[in-house]
Amino acid sequence: MRILLLSSVEHQSGSAIRFRGLAGALGRRGHDVHLLEPAPRGDSVETPAGVRRHACPRLSLPPEWQAPLWLLCGVVAALRVRPNVVWALKALPNAWGPARVAWLFGARTALDVDDHEAAYARPGPRRAFFDYYFRRAVRAADDVTVHTEPLRELVAAHRGGRSAPIFVDQGIDALRFAAASEMPAAERASRRAALGLGDGPVIFYAGHLGPASNLGPLLPALSRVAAAQPASRLLVVGDGRDRRALEDLAHRSLPAGFAVFAGSIPHAEAPSYFALADVAVNYLEPNEANRHRASIKVREALAAGVPVVSTKTPDTARFAEFARLVEPGTPDEFVASLLEELAAPDRSRAAAGAAWLREHGGFDAAVRPIAESWEAGRTQ
Repeated sequence: MRILLLSSVEHQSGSAIRFRGLAGALGRRGHDVHLLEPAPRGDSVETPAGVRRHACPRLSLPPEWQAPLWLLCGVVAALRVRPNVVWALKALPNAWGPARVAWLFGARTALDVDDHEAAYARPGPRRAFFDYYFRRAVRAADDVTVHTEPLRELVAAHRGGRSAPIFVDQGIDALRFAAASEMPAAERASRRAALGLGDGPVIFYAGHLGPASNLGPLLPALSRVAAAQPASRLLVVGDGRDRRALEDLAHRSLPAGFAVFAGSIPHAEAPSYFALADVAVNYLEPNEANRHRASIKVREALAAGVPVVSTKTPDTARFAEFARLVEPGTPDEFVASLLEELAAPDRSRAAAGAAWLREHGGFDAAVRPIAESWEAGRTQ
């Protein structure tokens, strides 16, 4: 079966990493898999084995300015591949538009709803557009996939009697992150020194530094950690349009040298940074967008054997036995729990989470429900 996956976001975002992993899992099931996602020119972009990547440049411009270019690339890919199934990531024009073009040529259309996009926008025209496009897309798609229960409920309310949404979990490459625990001590010490982390505990934050990142509210509250444990450091891995503002905020609100921004790294190198962490953090503000999201941060940290402190959401509640969960609230409340974990990081609980993820949390397990549906002949 020819399957075309159309990503609406650039290749370094968590959503794109997940979608790319699902493409690889479909390839391992024996399908002819094609992937289109925006990626910088000249970069060595990771592509799963058995997946053919189609060109889509990521330029040094805001994503919304590039959406027409990405839409055009998607249309070209749809016309070249002529897929049996086209699977679009997010109800956004640059992915869903080309999916509808493929539908005109007989493809079955699937829509992956991995966030409540409208909830990230302020009330006004932008939010109204996201909401309108979401409702239109989820009604038109032959299949809709989701990865949290709130998203399942949201989509089901707009399907208009069509098939129920299919749960496709937030998978990760669990074996890749298991390698974090195998880093030699000498290499770990060398990397810590190169990043200026010193000898104290390392608090780790990994993620795309864009509108969905809630690192900003957390930074000033971390001054309590710096006061209680002066040798501790915050290591931030990731990039995005908010990075400069976050670095400025850290400079104003935290002691010099406490926050270390490592910038963007290839996803394949992420385990070597998780290996430096004593505790990973995932603070989420108590809002509608975060209630619907599924965090890749929690899963990758646990897979690396790193203790996790996370805000409790419908998704992270699934990991209650493996991570320290904090009820939604203020950054100060979150930091109080972080200080407790830093006093005695529980690596045995994280190790149990890593074992669970190796068995249940990979891309092969995640893609199975939708793949079996297509393979059963529903695309004919």
